[in-house]
Amino acid sequence: MELWIAEIKSTSERPIQKLISPLIFNEESNCYIASEYEGTIVVKTSNNKVQKVFLSHYGITSSEQRIPLIYDEQWDVWYDKGDELEERSPIGINQCGTFFFEAEDGDGYIIDRSSDVYITSSLLTEEEFQQMKDEIVNMLEDLLTANEGPATPMRLWRENVEAAQYALEQTKKLHEVLLELEDAPHEQLIREQQLVPSSKIKRFNAEFLINRKLFPFKDKFSIPVNVRSIDIPEHRMIRWGLERLIDYADRYLRQARNRKRDLCQRRDFLIYALSSEKDQRLGVWEQKRIKNSIKKDLVHVSEFLRLVCESERYWEEIVDMAKKCLNLHYLNVGEEELAQTHLFTFSPLYSEAYQYLDDLLNLKPLKQLSNTYAPLQKSPKLYEVWCLLSIIHSLIYECGFIPVQNPYTQIQRRLQRKRGLEGISFTFHRPVYRYENNYELQEMDLTLEVYYERPFLDTEKSYRPDFTFIFRDSFRTETAFLDAKYKPLPNREYWAEIVRDVSFEKYYEPLPKKPIASFLMHPNKLKDVSIHTWNAAINHRKQEELRHRLGSFDYKPSNKKGFVKWMNMLLHYHLGYNGVCMHCGAHFPAKCEYDVKQKKKKKKYFTCSNPECEAFWVESFCFNRKGGNYAKKDAHEPSTATLFKYTKHSEMNYHKETPDEWDVFCPVCNKRAQDRFRNDV
Repeated sequence: MELWIAEIKSTSERPIQKLISPLIFNEESNCYIASEYEGTIVVKTSNNKVQKVFLSHYGITSSEQRIPLIYDEQWDVWYDKGDELEERSPIGINQCGTFFFEAEDGDGYIIDRSSDVYITSSLLTEEEFQQMKDEIVNMLEDLLTANEGPATPMRLWRENVEAAQYALEQTKKLHEVLLELEDAPHEQLIREQQLVPSSKIKRFNAEFLINRKLFPFKDKFSIPVNVRSIDIPEHRMIRWGLERLIDYADRYLRQARNRKRDLCQRRDFLIYALSSEKDQRLGVWEQKRIKNSIKKDLVHVSEFLRLVCESERYWEEIVDMAKKCLNLHYLNVGEEELAQTHLFTFSPLYSEAYQYLDDLLNLKPLKQLSNTYAPLQKSPKLYEVWCLLSIIHSLIYECGFIPVQNPYTQIQRRLQRKRGLEGISFTFHRPVYRYENNYELQEMDLTLEVYYERPFLDTEKSYRPDFTFIFRDSFRTETAFLDAKYKPLPNREYWAEIVRDVSFEKYYEPLPKKPIASFLMHPNKLKDVSIHTWNAAINHRKQEELRHRLGSFDYKPSNKKGFVKWMNMLLHYHLGYNGVCMHCGAHFPAKCEYDVKQKKKKKKYFTCSNPECEAFWVESFCFNRKGGNYAKKDAHEPSTATLFKYTKHSEMNYHKETPDEWDVFCPVCNKRAQDRFRNDV
């Protein structure tokens, strides 16, 4: 059986376009290794008895779950065409995991089988792919306690440190108990066959008498004897519990190390920003606030890093301690799931060991979405589920939204009914603030509804964006869309095409009431770094209308800043809640000031009122607006000239930044502040 990578076009009458190359067997891994999106994987078999070929994977319960392949006479290969109804691409295009092929003869007997095939992610590293699966479990655990707000990541990590410290104490106590048991572990008598000298055999049975008659010259005979054994159910259960504890701790350890890496990079960036030479064109007013914002951010990151390092140290000790326990001689047995037994109930030491293990394994509910760890995973669906949970998690723990119902409970109920998550919705609320031109503060309560795969029917075709956001306050209702695209973005043309086809033609143009934004999220950055993906200029005639309404941002476990930045854009730029801080999600209204040296109050200066944050941003206007002193020929309406500028260290600028510290390009006319003195624009 040979395996090949082939180019396939599912919609064609003859799907296989060409055979690209044979799949290479990796001796070290003892399997074939391929990367998704290289092409589909097809099978060649020289056995003329083969009548059917199936794609199979580990863990299936019936033959119906195998995927039957189709035979192509032209290329003499068996291939998978995919399934449009199930939205499943041909195998190898967008699945990750392990599978194999089986060939059957006319009677249904398996007469050939391939070695395992392992498909890796082409858009995420192996570490990022594992991190994405880990985070699905971690975020579900976090959402279980998301009942009050505003919540913060710092509070989560303080709880993580407390849990790790408690778990380490319990693990140490468990280790002490298991050491005591090593001196006299419980045993049981088991019957096994042993060779015993005939002179030492006290009790004869028929088998022994017959063998002695048949083999009189033999001195030793195999007879059943009672032997003491430490391989008892309780020891297997203890081993099982320790192995699960290590899995549990390893997951938290990976989480801590990933966060530690990100925070170290952030800390170094802030230190550099603080020590960099300041832009002399900035006024003292702005310089002072920017410097203070960076300092506060650095203090926050340093404290965050301290907590994460403390958590990492505790989980490392737990893993080491659990491995020491596993090295005890009486635990060198198999595994059996932990359960209450007679010995665990009435033996003081075994009862204590059971209580410690049971307590450790129930520190948090180790729940996960069904099929998350299935051997063969549909990468786009896994990415969508991760995006859904990450969005809900970020809204609560970073953006300050408070859920009306517990999100974990909603997800759990839906899965218990054996339904997918499609159509699920979550409702949140939070106070929002707006400063008018007279600097008068307005406070409102904002309700946000988030839907996963909710169809809308007020167009000729029924479309179903991955994520729908509906914002409601006392005066209006607005909608925004996000669509997760787990696809490579090789160039500007492909990116513009997918934004036009999806964001514009599906989720913007057909709707009678336009959304405030229709964006895409994808795992990797666009390779062409010259493109500002936050403002897709796909229709220059409508650029004033479409400013920051179409675009995309990269989003993956190692870079989740994009969603918070997107929410910041929606609240500040599109909804006008300019007094809300999305840097920390605090519920305080930001302080709004103006530079007293300015003759006209042209800018609003905002400083977060949270003393632990004090982020700083500015609301200003594009000079190229109708009626302005510096208006050019392509001047646009004053209503579309509002600009928000954020300190560069905050990484919140959705307007395209200029090389200057405190300047951006207008999303309508693409002009920057210094262009007002040029005559050629």
